[in-house]
Amino acid sequence: MAVLPSPSNTSEPQAQGFEANLDDLFLRFAVGPGRQMNINTAPLQAQAIQTSETPEDFQQEFGQIYSRTDFSGGSGLDKAHKRNPSEMDFSRFWDSNGIDVFSGKQVGQEYNVSLLNSTEEVTSSTETNLYMEQLDGTIFFADGAVLKKITTPLTGSTTTDGTPSAGNDITGLAIMGNQLFIVANGVVYQRTSAGTYGSYNSDNTYSRLWAAKGRLIASDTSGVLYEIEPSSSSAGADNTIHSLRNGRSWTDVCDAGAVVLATADDGYIYSLTDESSNLTLKGQTFIEGEVPNAIDAAQGLIFYGTYENTASGKIGRLYRAEITNANSLYVLVNAQLIKQWGDGTTTLDQAPYKIVSTRDSIYTGIIDSGSKTNFWRYYLPTGGIARDLEFGESGIIKGISVFSDTLFATVSGGGIYRETTSYVTTGYIITALADFFTSEDKQWVGAKLNTNDISSGSIKLSTSTISTNIKDSTSSTWQEQITLNSGRGGDEEVMNLVDGRWIAGKIEITTDDISQSPELLSFAVRGYQLVNDIIVEMPVNISDQIERPYRKRIKVNGQGELVYQALRNKEGQNVQLEIYRPDTLLRGIIENVSSPIEEISTRGSVTVYCLVKFRGSKVVQVSTSGEGLGIALLGVGRLG
Repeated sequence: MAVLPSPSNTSEPQAQGFEANLDDLFLRFAVGPGRQMNINTAPLQAQAIQTSETPEDFQQEFGQIYSRTDFSGGSGLDKAHKRNPSEMDFSRFWDSNGIDVFSGKQVGQEYNVSLLNSTEEVTSSTETNLYMEQLDGTIFFADGAVLKKITTPLTGSTTTDGTPSAGNDITGLAIMGNQLFIVANGVVYQRTSAGTYGSYNSDNTYSRLWAAKGRLIASDTSGVLYEIEPSSSSAGADNTIHSLRNGRSWTDVCDAGAVVLATADDGYIYSLTDESSNLTLKGQTFIEGEVPNAIDAAQGLIFYGTYENTASGKIGRLYRAEITNANSLYVLVNAQLIKQWGDGTTTLDQAPYKIVSTRDSIYTGIIDSGSKTNFWRYYLPTGGIARDLEFGESGIIKGISVFSDTLFATVSGGGIYRETTSYVTTGYIITALADFFTSEDKQWVGAKLNTNDISSGSIKLSTSTISTNIKDSTSSTWQEQITLNSGRGGDEEVMNLVDGRWIAGKIEITTDDISQSPELLSFAVRGYQLVNDIIVEMPVNISDQIERPYRKRIKVNGQGELVYQALRNKEGQNVQLEIYRPDTLLRGIIENVSSPIEEISTRGSVTVYCLVKFRGSKVVQVSTSGEGLGIALLGVGRLG
């Protein structure tokens, strides 16, 4: 009677002629001429090149290439190889500092990455109310109770324009038409000429001031938002738009095309429309768990910044949304988080307090550390965000202006800064982690940089196989691979002893001459999977004739078919394979089982066998019985 040979019905299997145990199924091999058993390591295979990553950097090489020819997709990508990537992921990276990744994307010029421009402090100030506006080529900013200006913004120094309300701090600036309006001590003033101011409206006690759609909008100290007109003899000339609950205040206002949007610290963004020549509340959007703090619009999109309080700081967030008219109410929809600064442990106030739009970008200022503040730039054509200009002190940015494509900012408690035509001396990009969609270790064997001619400074590529290093640009475990001090680069350099699942690159650009910057065109690293698998190809006897050492052979009808079906049932399953000679224990899967093969030899009996292919890895057997001569071998071999 045919039965499956197993430990339950077979003792001393080797003495019975069995040569392997597959999950308690004893097997006899059919080894012979032309049907050997092979135990090999899995072969190295030339992987398919991922042309969907960066088709411009296609080349035939052994292994796979991780490269970037474009970084304009912005920062924030932690893993380069993931399921369902966005269409811009091929041009994204993890983080940057001091590097301009967007300007090289301008139409009509070759894309490259270079250093950002530096900034300089035009004047210092210990005040915190540094609101700023640009009017007809002059930069105006508040400095305590004094209004100051830079009449030649690109090169000039600061001069004093006057004091609208003697001894009282300026709490808001706004431009309407070609006029500058100031609020101080609760009164709205109009600048009529250099150093001269006239009271424009004192009907209420105003605290903040904005302009939108040719109107002045002000909030008072009790949380009421007004559309204000020049003061008149009749009380109540202002149009009251909306009153917040007691203790709440308005934080920002912007012109969003179809509506005026206003943010408040009660968690709402309010939509205001023109009805009967007055701004009227026509919808509100609640921001759950956050305080909307700054807002602006560009290219039909709404950008707003929020904060969430921590024990001693503020988490800042920047969102992008759209505005829609639902039942005659204007509300924000499709909100998408662009960037978050800080976490629950932050002790810094990392909220955005001012958002400004330009022709192709959105800018906001964020405290980066206890010693510096950065602009962050959202690039409209690609939807990418990255760290931009850096200011050499830590403080809230309440004022941002642009004149002749030059950026200006005020850092509270620090002063007013402007962008220069010189470059910073150094910067870096940290790429996303690459693993080619597998968790196996890889051997990273080559790297290269492509650049324009380098005449001053250098471009250096370092790599790391430690995934957490993308968050630490100063880690000592970054390994330098290539440094170019001249020429264009482009040749692959050998990477020695770089093994690991992940690879990340840190590209550092430095210059010795701040009037020029080296320019990076692309980078690439190449690797292939390290092979740890063992492949066993076994010819397994599935005939009905059973041959045993030193015993008469017997025939059991149906025995071969029973064993064959048992093997087929294990196809694709996780199994343990023990081969008696050579003594080998493996775990893995049965990849395939061939159809039965009948071989009729010229001499001898008919042989029926199938080819079984197993893939797996060795199981390391460790003796726990102690140490001593030969102990690790005791009981391992099976005696016949």
